Amino acid sequence: MRDTVLTVVNLPAILLALGAIFAAVISFSLAPLRVLLPVLGVSMAVSSVTTFFFKLSYNHAITGPLSRRHFSAVEAPVPRNSLLRARIAEIDKQTHGNITIYRGFKPFRGYGKVIGGWSFAIDITKPREYSGECSRFEVHEIRDHVKRQVEALEWLGLRVEERIFVSGRDVWDGRVFIGQDGRPQATIEGRELRKLLLEPDNRARPYTVIRLLGWDGELALTIFLRFVIVKRNLFIEASHSILTPLRDSFRGHDQVKRVAGWWGHLGLGLRSIRLFSRPMSAFAHWAERRDDRRALMELADRFEDPHFDHGVFFSAREWASDERYQRYFQKLDSEMYTKVVEQRIFDALVEFLDKHNIDTGELVQRQTTILNNGVMVTGNGSINAQNVAGGTGAHAGPGEQKGGGKQSGT
Repeated sequence: MRDTVLTVVNLPAILLALGAIFAAVISFSLAPLRVLLPVLGVSMAVSSVTTFFFKLSYNHAITGPLSRRHFSAVEAPVPRNSLLRARIAEIDKQTHGNITIYRGFKPFRGYGKVIGGWSFAIDITKPREYSGECSRFEVHEIRDHVKRQVEALEWLGLRVEERIFVSGRDVWDGRVFIGQDGRPQATIEGRELRKLLLEPDNRARPYTVIRLLGWDGELALTIFLRFVIVKRNLFIEASHSILTPLRDSFRGHDQVKRVAGWWGHLGLGLRSIRLFSRPMSAFAHWAERRDDRRALMELADRFEDPHFDHGVFFSAREWASDERYQRYFQKLDSEMYTKVVEQRIFDALVEFLDKHNIDTGELVQRQTTILNNGVMVTGNGSINAQNVAGGTGAHAGPGEQKGGGKQSGT
């Protein structure tokens, strides 16, 4: 509304002012310039008054219903545009689903920066010492067991869910991920989900997503667990992602004070004085509305194109995250979340495999390496550890190296 008023008034005002100046130049006369004074007066009056009321309403919104103390997402206003209302309903539906269709290389879109992970394989046909044969199990059994054990932590802010990650370029294999209307499905379940669990080489990957929220949602740690049975081996993979707090630039509105009293309104009025303000701004809104309508219309030919990438490429929360922790204790808490959850994961694995009479000696060794030494294999294959030793009889400590092993520390 503000930009429409300013464009309707100031665009003709600018054209009249330029026309008067041009007429005065070519006629060598000051008579055409007489129109400048009323044009300038109307432009300044309308621009200043419109800007004043916009700033006032903006201030009352920021310090009122949008303030930290009063904001409620449940009471958020409904868009007037029917297309946007439909789009928000679709986003809400997708949010509560269990499918993530990503674009590009990074699969865990929206979960922040990948900070590390680990993976290993266990021979599930090797029985415990002096015992009988191993009992067989399905991959969904160990997934469910680990999930129950992690949920048993009953940690505030803890959420565990099953989610499918698939590239937007790999969703055209049947109608599993794309509905009859050509739009992405929100949920996959039943037989199709079980099929994905049993196919280790499928392009769509099921993960157990363990998410921990701390610092009033400012900090979000996510662990992605994947279990695959390949012949006689159980392969376990884990990746860690972290969403750091919002950048400080997004907190500026929390410092805004409510305009009140005569002096406050007078100061706001002085800061609102404008001339020829935003003469073209309304066109940007009209173009945005046109683009919204084009983007939100059901274009069957576009959705039926096998080369169309349905993957998400942008996350508002991820984009708004700071590049670093803002408190030292946030870093310590993220490490605490990781250690506690990983300890519970390994305990659950050992308990489950013991019940199936499977040797867990190698698993316990890997657990000690990962939890006690803090080993994480990152994307470029390097190892980050407090103390690492290798070789027969190797021992590593601060500043020492024995047994031919190599020691590194960070």
